[in-house]
Amino acid sequence: MHTSSPNRRLLSVLVAVVAVAAVALLLAPNARAGRYTVAQCDRSNRAYPDALFERRFSGDYAFAFRCEEDEDANSLQIHALSGAPDDRWGRISWAAPTGTRIVAVSAEARLRSDSGHQARLSFLDGSGNEVGRIATGGDSPGGFETYSRSLSDAGRERFAASLACVQRDGCRYSEQARTWLRSVRLTIEDKVPPAVAWSGSILGGGWKRGKVSFQGGAGDTGSGVAGLYAEVNGVPVPPSQTSACASIAGTGYVSRVQPCPLLAAGGGDLDTAASPFVNGENRLTLCAIDYGSRPATGCAATTVHVDNAQPEVAFSSAQDPEDPEVISAPVVDRHSGAAGGLISYRPLDGGAWRDLPTELVDGRLQARVDSSAEPPGRYIFRAAAGDNAGNLAASTARADGSPMVLSFPLRTPTDLAASVGGDSTARLRYGERPRLEATLRDADGRPLAGQPLDVVEAYAHGSSLAPVGRTVTTDSRGRIDVQLPAGPSREISIAYAGSRRYLAAAQRKVGVTVEGYARLAAIPRHVTAGRKVLFRGSVGTLGAVLGRGKLVELQVKGGGIRRFRTIRQAFRTDPRGRWSLRYGFDRFYKRPTRFRFRLKVSREGGWPYLAPSVSRSRTLQVVPRKKKRRGR
Repeated sequence: MHTSSPNRRLLSVLVAVVAVAAVALLLAPNARAGRYTVAQCDRSNRAYPDALFERRFSGDYAFAFRCEEDEDANSLQIHALSGAPDDRWGRISWAAPTGTRIVAVSAEARLRSDSGHQARLSFLDGSGNEVGRIATGGDSPGGFETYSRSLSDAGRERFAASLACVQRDGCRYSEQARTWLRSVRLTIEDKVPPAVAWSGSILGGGWKRGKVSFQGGAGDTGSGVAGLYAEVNGVPVPPSQTSACASIAGTGYVSRVQPCPLLAAGGGDLDTAASPFVNGENRLTLCAIDYGSRPATGCAATTVHVDNAQPEVAFSSAQDPEDPEVISAPVVDRHSGAAGGLISYRPLDGGAWRDLPTELVDGRLQARVDSSAEPPGRYIFRAAAGDNAGNLAASTARADGSPMVLSFPLRTPTDLAASVGGDSTARLRYGERPRLEATLRDADGRPLAGQPLDVVEAYAHGSSLAPVGRTVTTDSRGRIDVQLPAGPSREISIAYAGSRRYLAAAQRKVGVTVEGYARLAAIPRHVTAGRKVLFRGSVGTLGAVLGRGKLVELQVKGGGIRRFRTIRQAFRTDPRGRWSLRYGFDRFYKRPTRFRFRLKVSREGGWPYLAPSVSRSRTLQVVPRKKKRRGR
């Protein structure tokens, strides 16, 4: 189709309209949703242009492409190249276009898991995380099977076939592990109507005579624009058109996830003196439809008026000190009224303009800039505004005429200090509760009151306690003073996320090491040689995992033993940390002998307390056996 110069200009404007919503549209509410099915690597469509091939590391998994063959091996394939560490993967996926969701999937797959390599079909979210499992391969050989899944909710963003190492200690190389995929059919639902835009002398307030220009267009990031229809008083006029969409002949399928063009535009001159125009008010509508069954429709409608005056736009005279990153530009239009606009910025020394998401609120363009995301320096701002007739104006000045130049960052820097017991590392006794202190100040050292600090306790490996998070508000001196619960060793993270006025502070971390607790129960003060003594005690287990008990040692010193040494060998407590041991003394003692006993908690992986630790010692004296007197 031939595209005139005015239509080319409209197409350029339309791209900006769809991207940043610079022109307001009167969109009618629409609950309809277009559904269509995409077929790829299929007998009806051998191509697979929307397939995305990904892998975490190129040396682990490889792809093969055989969709052009009508054989049993015809498929998109993933297989292992070598052994792989845990969480390495190769993946073939399809993504629904922006604003759409996959609501049904059908595919033929050959899934074989082996040696820790797992084959699977899954739904993914936009970040590539699995949000639904369709199928998982077994460890036995097999042929292609058909897998299908229909969703009753809003759908998913992506569909994927993958082969991944899911074994914690890694996966050895396997020739058997594979993921083969073909006959992929994705049903996609598009509920978001196209965005339409128009321009030309027909629009705006006032009355028009003679010929007027009219250009209209639509954009859709989902299924694309299937058709564009303009009407005056219910009668079709240019630029009504239908789009060439990627349907597969002889089927009900399409060959692309986005079957229709993103944009459609056109237009020309209309004679207001001829039918379908009438004297008086004339209803002008422009509608666009998505692709698929029951497609969503986006429409704009207005009464024909003319307004050639540009709106007046300028930035506010000063920034709000409580929220300096809000950029505001009042817009005044004395005819058709302000419709919307765009606020942009760039370095004062030059460079490309960077657009900000912009809203028109109560006659003001408003946007928020993240000044901490840019290098410090001076930046100039530009406001572009449009009225309901399509007139545009731009300004880089404030209302008082001064240039709209700001120095980044706009928010005030902050500093955070934290400690337990006045130090960044603390050592506590078992059962002692750590007291956390933190102070938040601004760049000039002034305390910041009423600010939320996020405190997270991450316990040492081997603890049964999950990380605990809480939010604590600073007092009038910018401080928090929190007594935390007793428990194992841990790392405490303190963070300030910032506010509309203040920048986030650097996160602080405090380490808390907790001593272990060992108890040896009271024992007899004396025992006769040849007798046995029952030793009992316990280990502090608050917040610890003791599935097999804790490894401990009963130690003794005395009777010629100068240093504590372990009796017999180390042993384990019960799952509650309790223990008992019966020990017998030999008969050979000729004179009283004193011993000291203690319990030692051994160093062991997965123990969330400081080790080794020992109990208070207990003293016991072994006395000789009394000799029996012989009768005279």
